[in-house]
Amino acid sequence: MGQGVRPECGEGEQSRARQIRPITPITPVEYMPSNYKKLFHDIPCESSCASPKSVASSDHSRTQSPPSAWSLPPPSESSAHGQNSAWSQASTTDRSSPLPNQFPLSQPRVGHSSFLNDGQTRSYHLDVVQHPQRTAEFGSASLSRLPLAPPVVVQLIVRDRFGNSIIPEMELPFLIAHLSLFSDDGSRPLDMGSSPSGEAPPRRLLYGNLVSSPQKLRDLQGRLGLYFLFPDVSIRWRGRFQLGISLLRISETDASGVMSIASQGTVLAQARTRPFDVLTHENYVAPPTTRLTQSFVRQGARIHAFTPNSP
Repeated sequence: MGQGVRPECGEGEQSRARQIRPITPITPVEYMPSNYKKLFHDIPCESSCASPKSVASSDHSRTQSPPSAWSLPPPSESSAHGQNSAWSQASTTDRSSPLPNQFPLSQPRVGHSSFLNDGQTRSYHLDVVQHPQRTAEFGSASLSRLPLAPPVVVQLIVRDRFGNSIIPEMELPFLIAHLSLFSDDGSRPLDMGSSPSGEAPPRRLLYGNLVSSPQKLRDLQGRLGLYFLFPDVSIRWRGRFQLGISLLRISETDASGVMSIASQGTVLAQARTRPFDVLTHENYVAPPTTRLTQSFVRQGARIHAFTPNSP
């Protein structure tokens, strides 16, 4: 037989070639998951009298394709409806009940409020934190007058309906404090007065900047608050007096909630200082500057700080 000549195959070899089929690999049962193994053990034997050949073919078929016992029955409508309702109820419960706050934030001592004023939900209080001690009369020489020392400092405390201290941001431009003069026992207002000798006609006794706007300052403990400062207040004649402080709101709110300047102020709170002395220039000695005044000056407040006269 020469090269390049293909030998012819007989009919027997061709029939054997047609009978050969590809072998499908069989996965061993011991390497399958445990839940599949359980299904194998739970399948009942259909025939106890089956021959070894039929058993082998049956095992081979189980390995080749999943048995009918693997397919789970479809859930009924009632069970599916109950499961869906349970899940929807659980999700609704999770949404309606928020997680507890394990790290609560510390509440500030003074809060900030941007709501418009409502007299039924807010309270106003004036506290004189620095009282005047003395000053010198200036008589008719208004250019040589000396202010009360130490300067009057009044704290404004605003509380909401829950009793928390707040800073009403939108209301601050419409809040002012006004000074008035009283006798030492506070029984008589002394807006006008004559000189002690009675020679000069009655004139206005209280002089200076008698109106103040609230300022945001920190006290000696570093706490933020609202303060009215009166650094430029003088008394014309000597004597013993007392100052009255009135908190006024000079705004009004219409039905739509818009705030505007009112034709007449509304008194929200009042306070009084302790009695102080007004002396002659020869007998006056300025008191030392207080720590509160020094602290406010460092924060930018415009206060005249006078040093005491040296002996």
